Amino acid sequence: MFEGGESKSCSVVIGVGKALVEEQKIVNPYPANDTVLLQPSVSVNRLFDPISTFISPNRNHRTLIRRTTLSSSSRRGRSFYFYFLNYPFAVQFGVIATLEKSKMAYATVLSLNQILEQISNPCLEQHQTPLQDQQIKSLQEKLSFLLDFLDNYWQRRSEEVQCLEREIRDTAYEFEDIIESYISKNFGQEGFQERQMRYQTFCKNLEIIADEIDSIKTKAAKLKELWRATGLHQSQRTSLPTSPSRIAPSSNNAMFGFHNDLIQIMDRLTRDKPDLRIIPIIGMGGIGKTTLAKNVYDHQQIALHFDRRAWVSISQEYREREVLLNLLDSMKQLSAEMRQEKSTEKLKEYLYKSLKGRRYLVVLDDVWNSEAYDALRNIFPDDGIGSRIMLTTRLLSAVDSQSSPHHMQFLNETDSWNLLLQKVFGEDCCPLELEEVGKEIAGNCKGLPLSLVVMGGHLSKANRTKYHWEYVAENVRSIVTATDANSLEILSLSYDYLPHHLKACFLYMGVFPEDDEILVSKLIKLWAAEGFLKPVSGKTLEEVAEEYLGDLISRNLILIRYKSSSGKIRACGIHDLLRDLCLRKAQDEKFFHVIGKDVKIFAEGIKYSRRICINPDIFHKELSNCDNSNVNLFMEFMQLVRSIFCYGFASEIYESGYGNFFPLLRVLDLAKGKVDGFPIGEIKLVHSRYLAFSFDGKISIPKTLPVFLWYLQTLIVDCKEVHLPEEIWRMPQLRHLLFGMCYLPCPTKSPIDGENFVLGNLLTLSKVSSSSCTKEVFERVPNLKKLGILTELLEMTPFSLDNLPRLENLKIRNEYKRVSIPMNFTFPPNIKKLTLDGCRIPWKHMTIVGSMPNLEVLKLLHNAFEGPVWEPTEGEFCKLKYLLLHDIDLAQWRADNTHFPRLDCLVLMECFKLEEIPCSFGDMLTLEIIVLDDAIPSAVTSSEKIKEEQKDWGNDSFHVSVLDVFHFSRLLGEDPETEIIAKFLSNDDTLQLEATTQFCEILSYVSSMEEVLSGVVPRLFEFLDRDDYPQLQCETALCLTIISNCSSDNINALIDHGAVPILVSLLSSPNEYLCEQALEVLGTFADDSTESRDLVLSYGVLMPLLTKFNDKTKLSIMRKATRTLSNLCRGNPLPRFEQVKSALLPLVCLIHTDDTEVISYACFALSDLTFETEDTIQVVIDAGVFPRLVELLLYPSPFVWIPALYTIGNTICSVDDIQIQVIVDNRALSFLLNLLTRDYKNEIKSATIWIIAKTVEWTKNNIQAIIEAGIISPLVQLLQNAEFDIQEAAAFALCVMTEGTNEQIKFLVHEGCINPLCDLLYSLNEVDIIKYCLIGLENILKVGEAEKNQGNTDDVNVFAQMIDDVGGLRKIKNLQAHDDNEICEKTGGILETYWQEGDDEQLPSGD
Repeated sequence: MFEGGESKSCSVVIGVGKALVEEQKIVNPYPANDTVLLQPSVSVNRLFDPISTFISPNRNHRTLIRRTTLSSSSRRGRSFYFYFLNYPFAVQFGVIATLEKSKMAYATVLSLNQILEQISNPCLEQHQTPLQDQQIKSLQEKLSFLLDFLDNYWQRRSEEVQCLEREIRDTAYEFEDIIESYISKNFGQEGFQERQMRYQTFCKNLEIIADEIDSIKTKAAKLKELWRATGLHQSQRTSLPTSPSRIAPSSNNAMFGFHNDLIQIMDRLTRDKPDLRIIPIIGMGGIGKTTLAKNVYDHQQIALHFDRRAWVSISQEYREREVLLNLLDSMKQLSAEMRQEKSTEKLKEYLYKSLKGRRYLVVLDDVWNSEAYDALRNIFPDDGIGSRIMLTTRLLSAVDSQSSPHHMQFLNETDSWNLLLQKVFGEDCCPLELEEVGKEIAGNCKGLPLSLVVMGGHLSKANRTKYHWEYVAENVRSIVTATDANSLEILSLSYDYLPHHLKACFLYMGVFPEDDEILVSKLIKLWAAEGFLKPVSGKTLEEVAEEYLGDLISRNLILIRYKSSSGKIRACGIHDLLRDLCLRKAQDEKFFHVIGKDVKIFAEGIKYSRRICINPDIFHKELSNCDNSNVNLFMEFMQLVRSIFCYGFASEIYESGYGNFFPLLRVLDLAKGKVDGFPIGEIKLVHSRYLAFSFDGKISIPKTLPVFLWYLQTLIVDCKEVHLPEEIWRMPQLRHLLFGMCYLPCPTKSPIDGENFVLGNLLTLSKVSSSSCTKEVFERVPNLKKLGILTELLEMTPFSLDNLPRLENLKIRNEYKRVSIPMNFTFPPNIKKLTLDGCRIPWKHMTIVGSMPNLEVLKLLHNAFEGPVWEPTEGEFCKLKYLLLHDIDLAQWRADNTHFPRLDCLVLMECFKLEEIPCSFGDMLTLEIIVLDDAIPSAVTSSEKIKEEQKDWGNDSFHVSVLDVFHFSRLLGEDPETEIIAKFLSNDDTLQLEATTQFCEILSYVSSMEEVLSGVVPRLFEFLDRDDYPQLQCETALCLTIISNCSSDNINALIDHGAVPILVSLLSSPNEYLCEQALEVLGTFADDSTESRDLVLSYGVLMPLLTKFNDKTKLSIMRKATRTLSNLCRGNPLPRFEQVKSALLPLVCLIHTDDTEVISYACFALSDLTFETEDTIQVVIDAGVFPRLVELLLYPSPFVWIPALYTIGNTICSVDDIQIQVIVDNRALSFLLNLLTRDYKNEIKSATIWIIAKTVEWTKNNIQAIIEAGIISPLVQLLQNAEFDIQEAAAFALCVMTEGTNEQIKFLVHEGCINPLCDLLYSLNEVDIIKYCLIGLENILKVGEAEKNQGNTDDVNVFAQMIDDVGGLRKIKNLQAHDDNEICEKTGGILETYWQEGDDEQLPSGD
């Protein structure tokens, strides 16, 4: 292959003749007989051509190399090593003596170190390699040494360092590939011989890599020793490339958009502050810092104000003597004698004397660290006469913390266009035909003066045709960088100056689409998953990442897009030119590669790239058009990919099985494109840290998740419903779980005794069903910081928020918005941000929220609290800074400034009933802003009054932002009835559609318009017949839906105008939208009242309705049809059996579907129809539905299992023992136990106990199963402490269970059933419960008597004694006088049999 065969592209480091090195001044870090890895980038068979050409002047220079081969399992098929036999020198093949710069060494070594840490876990059997613990520890020590080396010497850019960094990166890459490939194959199918060969190959490769790491460490140590010995590190450091010019730039650049900046800077320079002041100007490269500073410096007013002015450009490297000379020269104080002066101390003295006693302005331009100012600080005298130092920098860290920096902003659209105009046309005008496209070009420069100036230079010399300018508008960035290479170099300086640990994080910004608003939370998760973050003791990875992000922002490389209500950065971004820089650097480093419309998948840069950004349509299209050999070649490249980002519909990636070609993936981000049926149960991404995808419907995560995704840190599934397996508790690496909505099962004990699963690293859980929010769940996520809860149903258990001591951010959203969330829980003490959505909590409970000690942000959304009046209590909201009220029905807010002592931001949105903001807020000195969006005029007026009061207090920074003033009033106009009806009655189609749309908008704000409704409804029904105008039909159908949802009065108005037969007829319409809206309205009618329900049924609605239940029906229609059918089957009284008989079998079929909403509505319908209705019960039972209902008890959603429970309770009396056995065999008993032990509503507990009792009553063989399920103890507790209706059910259940074996009855006694059974005998007026207790006690006494007769209890009925001890005997005797004859006879028999007493022993009542 080396001799003549074509190889993959590679680059080579080789040895050449010694004389050549001497002639070309090539530095060689490699000693003789050392080994250098041959890296892929040029073809090997062309190796000697450029070398022979280069050394042709002297043919005696020989190239002596020897080759060895790394095993074929390594990362690039075959890689070559060369031994330098004789001469200590090296050049890089390709561009002779120009070493490739590698910035990724640090990130790669850090990632490798983390991999070694993970594989050292002995519990992960399938993740093991042949590496022994001692080997791992030794490798980690060496890697830590290299990390420290890179950390401490990151500013050195000598050729030795660059060469060494490249070697570190490639070796680390190689080692990563070897380890992770080996682990991936542990999960495959292979025979013993294959496994042995793989083992031997790994060991062989490991030996080579280990030697290479040793060699690299030796070189690094020698360099460190060399630098230490020569003192270069401190004094004569070879630093980053510097700007060649240190002369003050010209100030003839036009100042567009910076006039205010100029005024502010000049004001700070000249205002009457006598002490020496520093004014830093900060901004990204190319934003105009130097231009602004120079225009200030040369301004006539500044020249007159200061006695002396000096300017010097510092650049990345501070050369003290040169800086001092330039400062003196710029003041015209540099003499020939000074030029010859070698002592910097003497030069400092000259400079000090030149400034002493004079008001001076010194400009330090292009400062990169604080070293320059710190070194010069003592030579700038502070004589108290108003001297100033102005500096420009990209880095906030270069600024004295005591100084107040001036931050440069991007130009707005107008100033951008003016600057471009001036650069292209000078004083001339722009032709009209170019103006529009010219403004587009200016806008595409994104406000960066550097881009605008370069673009202006290009356009001034190019053809001034519209065609060319349109081309330029589409290719602004590429033209900027092609026109002026210096522009990219200017930006590159910021990247080159980055410390090693920030370089990968910055380049990573390029994987996001252009102009993307990047969520900081997502970016941090991705950085952690990629292994870019170096762990710091006492800090989470997220905290480390926030520091990295803050550093990049302070360097003006990352832009803040917007902040959250708590003041944290919520979204960030990057300028287009900086993103281009990322793309270029990333391609050079093979860090990532973007496949888009302009970049093909077979582009050179994709080979061996570690990360791929994919447009799925282009990806699939290109692969489809390729032959098999090219596809296989591409897939070979993709074997080493670690991250895939897919922006678009992502199914293409996995539909064709391409997903199986990425065995080493760590990051798979498909969240921005829907995936149809993501095969999460099939993929084996054993190295995955971050997995995100989205699709419609629901998904059940397989139990194999911890096996194949054990390293997973972040799982994001954007879909309606996610069912998590219990095995998720075996994934301790999890940090973030985010879902549309998920069900998290309660963890159970491990088969290993004493092992409890705790997700100690989990920080985010959102959104989780309230049914999963139990004490048992939350005590296993002790470090959770962010929690989102979706409440689902009225009958749900109140969730527990205990055991969350570190929770800081909580959001509760009520999905079932017609009911309020009971406030029977407490909030964790450390919550800083609380969002409540649709909770409908009465304002009286606001004291619970107000008393939260650390609450800083409160968001109340969509009637989170309801009621017309909110009157806070003094002493609450002690730390609240931000308050948002959105769509709250509050009318009067009786608060003053003492109720919110620290509030600085108040936002009111769509609070249409709020009459005014409390006027005393004008005295609230902490308040900075009030935002009003869609407020009524009186509320706006009150805010303006507050603004005036704030100004009177001197709070000039306070302002009011009014985004919209209640546009409902503008919709209505001055005469709403006349205006709307006039449009409805018009024959103009446009006006009819406009009226209908307008009416829909109005109804979104008010629930009723009785004066308009009577005139509108008849016309709406006419519009429904307009088959020639489907747009009007659809808008009308929507309008009818909104009307019906507003109030019962509206429903009655629609019915009175003949809506029902019209809507029933629409069920057969071919227009799916009309059909769907008709279903919605009819379902609302049926839900409103039994009269409306019966009317709808009388028009034969079931016939067209039942035709919707087929495989071809759209899911949304299926859901609405099931909802409507469910509403038709409910009510008090229930509909007559004959009216709904035809619906029973379809309902039975519907509960076998897989959609939660459909199943829920069908189950609710069955629970209603089977309530005390024998005919319906028998039909349901005969349909064989009982086993399915039992299965649904285990369904995660309470929307399903609650109606299933009720239906089972209604029908259990009519089933046979075979169907009863399904409850026992189907693990339903453990679920029933859970219902008894948690705080569910009484109806649920009663139904549960009834089912348990009937399970035993049918066959006594099930008593043992009930005992083994642990049900007896909670049943006894309920018998003793619950409300009466539950006590009655429990008494019946225990009564039935006392018909079991003697051992079972003794177990009941052991669990404490005697005491509550005796206590309930005092319920004189409750006949049934007394009978149950008497039967149970009698059965217990029988066992006691049997034990006595067998001689087991010393001739004593111990159970009779226990009953007497708790007062039971007295109560039994009292019952002899009960009005019920059956009770009297039963008590008499018990007394005579077990206490040998008759009626004459009766005691008086009143025990």
